[in-house]
Amino acid sequence: MSAAPRVAHVINSLGLGGVPQLVYQLLSTLPAENQEVLLYVLKSYPDHPEARLPLAERFRELGVTVRFPRRDEKKFYVVGELCRWLQQDRIDILHTHSYKPNIYGRLAGTLCRGRGVRIVAHYHNHYDNKWEEDDSLVYEQLLAHSCDRFLACSESVGRHVAERIGIPPEQIRVVLNGVDLERFRAGSDRRALRAELGIPEDLHVVGSVGRLCRQKAQDVLLQAAAGVFRTCPDTLLLLVGAADEPATLSQLQRQAFELGLGNRVRFLGYVSDIPHIYGALDVLAMPSRWEGFGLTLAEAMAMGVPIVTTPVGGIPEVVSDTALLVAPDAAAELAKAITELLTNPDRADALGRAGAVRAQRFCHRRIGREVQNIYHELLSGSTHDQPS
Repeated sequence: MSAAPRVAHVINSLGLGGVPQLVYQLLSTLPAENQEVLLYVLKSYPDHPEARLPLAERFRELGVTVRFPRRDEKKFYVVGELCRWLQQDRIDILHTHSYKPNIYGRLAGTLCRGRGVRIVAHYHNHYDNKWEEDDSLVYEQLLAHSCDRFLACSESVGRHVAERIGIPPEQIRVVLNGVDLERFRAGSDRRALRAELGIPEDLHVVGSVGRLCRQKAQDVLLQAAAGVFRTCPDTLLLLVGAADEPATLSQLQRQAFELGLGNRVRFLGYVSDIPHIYGALDVLAMPSRWEGFGLTLAEAMAMGVPIVTTPVGGIPEVVSDTALLVAPDAAAELAKAITELLTNPDRADALGRAGAVRAQRFCHRRIGREVQNIYHELLSGSTHDQPS
């Protein structure tokens, strides 16, 4: 093995969700002199080039080699491409991230096992919806024996993976997600940020940040907004994020129209400068139906934004007692909690300050140190936490 091991990270796409951002934060903290890093991307998407292309360039600026398949096909073609890359790049550690990469990447890694590839599978969410949709859980169960390390972004995800895949919980290392606290910090000029967004200073602003999809439950937030507007008519709702599917955006826009929300709801789509959004908010509302961690929560907390969310998955591990928690799919309860923060600024300020303090434990530099230690264990032959 060369003095500087070669590490390949596998992600599904340079997409608009949290996983590519998390991987970027991780790679930005790993000391370049300790390894040569490559990024394998399973699929290219033509939509939202304003987001995807700059992200690829940001990885390259870190000194990361980025590889895409020659053709955008699925499953076995992609596995073949991964095998070819693993061999030509002489990879020592294969680190796969989330649902498809954990299957396709580990399948390729298992096929290349003979040349000494170590495999790290990183779970960033609860995947029951995906495993049930395509009956892929069996692949996870069969590939578990070839994995050298299992990582989970929260205790909740770790328990979920252990139970569903059938491995001892002690074999799963919890590595909490991290955010760049320098980028997300309190003290932004709220008035200036609102002026840039064309929002009058005297309006209450509630925001949702994340992909428009069933998981994030923007449909429930729209139902709640109707109740909030009755009590606090001078309120604006911002829905920030690209839709997983074009139909999702159309459905949400139609729902807003049918609820009579009018111009009090704005669909901003993908926004690259997310700190500007957080800085303009009075409340962040995130009524997720399931969530492995909730990176948006840690970002908003770092900026001192009070939060209303749901106690699902890893969310309680992130927010603890610094947010108001409501049941999922409970629009009336969600509206009541949002209204409470809008009408009780002292309570909102207290939660925001507490969140900013708690956010310090999610510094992205910590995740880099923890992952670097795991790589060292693998390369030095340590058996700590290694599956039997």
